Amino acid sequence: MKTYGIELETSSISIRTAQSALDAVGLNWQCKPDGTMGVDAEAVSPILTDECLNEGVTAARALLRAGATVNRKTGYHVHLGADHYGNDGIAALVRNWYNASTAIGALVAPSRLNNSFTVHTLNLSTVDGWAESIRNGVINNNFVSQNNRYFSLNLNSYAKHGTVEFRLHHGTLNGKKIQAWAEFVQAIAQFSTAGGILTDNRLNDVNALLDTLAQHDALKGDTASYLKQRAVELSA
Repeated sequence: MKTYGIELETSSISIRTAQSALDAVGLNWQCKPDGTMGVDAEAVSPILTDECLNEGVTAARALLRAGATVNRKTGYHVHLGADHYGNDGIAALVRNWYNASTAIGALVAPSRLNNSFTVHTLNLSTVDGWAESIRNGVINNNFVSQNNRYFSLNLNSYAKHGTVEFRLHHGTLNGKKIQAWAEFVQAIAQFSTAGGILTDNRLNDVNALLDTLAQHDALKGDTASYLKQRAVELSA
C-alpha cells in the first residue's frame, strides 16, 4: 500500500498556535520545533494513504488562517513508505532521481537547487556507486556523506522509519502544490521500483519526464498538466 508522511515547515506563528489550528479542524497532526533559523513550527502528519492525502490541503488552510507564512528557509518534505521497495527498487529510485535532477529541479523554486539542506546535484559516478551500495544492503546516505540527511532524497530515514524522504520542495501552504508534489514523488518512486529507467531527454526536460510517468500510469494526467504549468511559472 502507498503511504505518505507530510512535513510542513512554517514561520510567523508559534508551535502552540499551529497545534491549536490543526486540532481545531480535527487533524491528528503534531507540531514540533525544527531547529532551523527562520522555521518557527513544523507540522507533521500521521501516516497517510491516497484516500486521506487531502489532509495536507486541510492542514495548509488551517495554518494559513492562524497566520502562518513560509519563507526561503522553510521546506516541504514528503516521506514515502518504502519497506516494500526492496534494495533494487531503492537503488533504481536513487539513480532516476539524481540522474533526472535537472528535470525535477524545474518543479521547485531555484533557491532549493543550491541549498546545503537539499543537495540535489551529484555526478554520475557517485550516483552509480551509491546505487551499488544500496543493492548490497546499505540503505542510507553514508556512501555520499557520513550521517548527513541533507540530500534532496534522504535515505537516512529508512532504518528508523522504513521511509525515503524527499526534501527538495520549497516551503508552501498551497494545498494544490502540496498534493501535486506528493503525487509526483510517489509516481517517480512507483515508476522506479517497477523497473523503469529514465534516459535521454527525460533527464533534462520536465515535460518529457511528466509525460513518461503519466504514460506508465504512475501519475494522473491532470496532476501532470498542473505540474507542467508550475514549471512554466517557476521558470519565469
